[in-house]
Amino acid sequence: MSGNIKGKILIVDDDPSIRKVVGINLEKGGFGVEVSPSGTEALKLLENGSYMPDCILLDIRMPELSGIDVLETVKKSYPLISVIMLTAQTDLEVAVDTMKKGAFDYIVKPVRRFQLVEIIKRALRYREMQLENERLARENREYQLSLEKKVAERTKELIHAYKKLKNANLETVKILAETIEAKDPYTRGHCNRVRLLSSEIARHTGMDHDRIEVLEYGALLHDIGKIGITESLLHKNGSLTEEERRAFQRHPTIGENILKTVEFFKQCLFIVRNHHEWYNGNGYPDGLTGDETGLSARIVSISDAFDAMTSTRPYRKALSFDFALSELEREKGSQFDPRLVDIFINKEVYATLPPVGEYSSSLV
Repeated sequence: MSGNIKGKILIVDDDPSIRKVVGINLEKGGFGVEVSPSGTEALKLLENGSYMPDCILLDIRMPELSGIDVLETVKKSYPLISVIMLTAQTDLEVAVDTMKKGAFDYIVKPVRRFQLVEIIKRALRYREMQLENERLARENREYQLSLEKKVAERTKELIHAYKKLKNANLETVKILAETIEAKDPYTRGHCNRVRLLSSEIARHTGMDHDRIEVLEYGALLHDIGKIGITESLLHKNGSLTEEERRAFQRHPTIGENILKTVEFFKQCLFIVRNHHEWYNGNGYPDGLTGDETGLSARIVSISDAFDAMTSTRPYRKALSFDFALSELEREKGSQFDPRLVDIFINKEVYATLPPVGEYSSSLV
């Protein structure tokens, strides 16, 4: 609303005397006035966009198109225009019903100037409030869209950063695994084969993706403590003395100590420490039993033993798959978790290993 005009009012009434009297009263009250002799003409005026009122005074009883019909169209197509119904004394019940259909109020003819101006002022204040609410709602929608866009962009950045960090961690694990194998060439490919076997067992137990990922890191690094074992002991071609055996059995705790200062590896430390524990408590370094070792460590224990048996070592040639499977079966309940051995054998987990020439320490 501009200038001194308080609001634009459209008067829709088939009675020219009503249009004239009401129009004069409103102009004296400072309103801009436009008149229309019928509902049809009023809708045409709105549709062609040449005039858009702030408020419509709408007669209920008109030929061709009733005020009620016009009201329904206006509230559907132009919901922010306030509509005040003009009604005769006999149409009061109908007038009240029009408010349920969206009319702001009604005025009974003959129209009193004071009453007319006050109702229109209230209707315009209500319209201003609606416009303000619409503006706030629009700004809120725009803010939400902007916020969603920023969140999406930030999420994309975080995902990218996480992938970079994850790749860096994977590279670290690969380098560590290769360091183990560089010291003990007889175990080349062993860490990755243990990873492959372990992840396959884990899938058959129903383990979720995140835990399998931790398991794979632990499997790749389970022998990292061998860095602290002398090469002469690792490559010895005969039986170990008791002192040598004790020295060798320190590699799980050495591995744990190497990795425990790195936050990323903390979740898989128990695998590195416990992969030589036995189900019946006769393992090392802590003599843990059953579930005390952790599911992932018990899985790696089976994978480690199977691959060790079926790989060539300084003190013997590789054993057959059949012999290794029979050893796992024989040690069920003593060295190994019986349920996991059954999964390994019955699901033919061992058959998932790639040909020997394709072994790699990568995590792909």
